[in-house]
Amino acid sequence: MTRRDRTAEALLYTERGKDWLAQFGATDQEAARKLVASMTLVSHSEFERVTQQALEDASAENEHPIGFFAVREADPARSYFDQFADPDSGKINALVSGADHGSEARVAAAIRNYCKTAPDRLLNHPGLDEMRKRRCRTVVLVDDFIGSGKRTSEFIDALWTDPTFVSWLSLHYVRIVVVAYSGTEKGIKRVERHKAKPALVIERDCPNIKVMPWGQSLRDAVIDVCKRYARRTSKNRFWDGFGHELTTLIFEHGCPNNAPAILWAPKTVKKPWAPLFPNRVIMAGEKSVFPPEIVRGDALVTLLDAGQKKLASSGQLTRRGENGELILLVLALIAKGQRRQSALSFATGLNRQTCAEIMQRCVKWHLLTPSFRLTDRGRAELAAAREQGKVYAGVLDRGDANYFPQQLRRAARG
Repeated sequence: MTRRDRTAEALLYTERGKDWLAQFGATDQEAARKLVASMTLVSHSEFERVTQQALEDASAENEHPIGFFAVREADPARSYFDQFADPDSGKINALVSGADHGSEARVAAAIRNYCKTAPDRLLNHPGLDEMRKRRCRTVVLVDDFIGSGKRTSEFIDALWTDPTFVSWLSLHYVRIVVVAYSGTEKGIKRVERHKAKPALVIERDCPNIKVMPWGQSLRDAVIDVCKRYARRTSKNRFWDGFGHELTTLIFEHGCPNNAPAILWAPKTVKKPWAPLFPNRVIMAGEKSVFPPEIVRGDALVTLLDAGQKKLASSGQLTRRGENGELILLVLALIAKGQRRQSALSFATGLNRQTCAEIMQRCVKWHLLTPSFRLTDRGRAELAAAREQGKVYAGVLDRGDANYFPQQLRRAARG
C-alpha cells in the first residue's frame, strides 16, 4: 500500500474523463467527482501479485497435489467436466476457443504460469482421471471478483453435478477453496452458504457507495446523481449496478457490472451517454492512471468527509506515526457510526486481513469493545487527539512503526 493521495480522481483529467464529467450539470459535478475519487483502482500488476501470492499460500498449506480452476460462466445443471473437457484428449479447456474472454482469461493465465513451477503437484485445470491418478485433495477455484455470487455459485454447482466429484466431496476426499481478489458482502455470503461448503480467501473488502465513510448528505448526493443520470444511459435499470451493489472497485482488465451504470453503460443511438469505461472496458488513456499498488486516500479528507472536522484540523493525526494515524482514523470513523470493515478498509487502504488486525489491536487496548464500539478509553483517546496544537510528551514522530495509545501512556504515568 502506498501513502500517496488516492489517484482515481486523475481519471477526470483524461480526455474521456473530461467528456464524462461535462455531461453533468454544474451543481452535480462535485458529486460526480466524489464518485470517481471513491474508486479503488486495481492494476494488472496489483491483481497478478496478489493472485500469485494467494496461489502460493494455498499450495503451502497442502502437501497433496492441488487442482486449480479459473471460475467462468457454466451451466449449473451439467457436469463441469462434461461441459469443458476436450472430446479427444479428455483435458479441460480453461477457455472456450473464440469466445469473448473476460477476467477468466487473466485468471487462467496466472494459474497456468504458477502451475509450471511444480507441474507434478500443481495441476492446471485437471480432469477427473488426472485428479484421481495424482490423488488431488484440494480444488482451488480462482476468481477476480465475487459480485452477486451467481457465477461462482453456479460454477460450484457444475462441479457438484458430477457424480464422481460430489462423492469425493461427500467422503471428504477433496475440499474446495475459493480465492478471489475482492467481493461484495452479499456475494461472499451466497458462496459461503453453498452446500459444498467452500472455504473462502478474499484479499480486499469491496468498497461501495452505500457504506462509504461519508456524511449522509454527501452519500445521498452521490447516489442521487447515479440514479438521475442513469436515465440518460442505455442501462437505466442498472443505475446502482448489477445486484444493486453500487461498487467502486475497478480492475484494469475491466469494470465490474456491479458499479453504477453511469460509469460503464455503452453508448447507443438513442442513448448517447459517453461512459468513463465503455461497455466495462478500460481504454488506454484511463489505464495510464492505475497505480502499481492500492493507494490510500488523504486521511484528512477522509475525516472531513466523515464529519470529523475538529480532529482533521487538530494536527494530531500527522504526529502519531503511520500506525497511530491508522488507529485514530479507525476510531474516528467508528465514532461516526462507520463500523463496517469494508468502509474501514477503504478509508485505510488496508487489505482485509490487515484491517481486521488493526481493529483487533484496538480491542486489545480497550479502545473498542469486541463488537467494535468505542469504549470510554477510545472516546478519551479521540478527545485528546482533538486538542488543537497540543503535543503530549512522548508522542511518536511520523514514520515510527510503533504506536501506543495516549490513554495507556497516561495510565502508565499514573
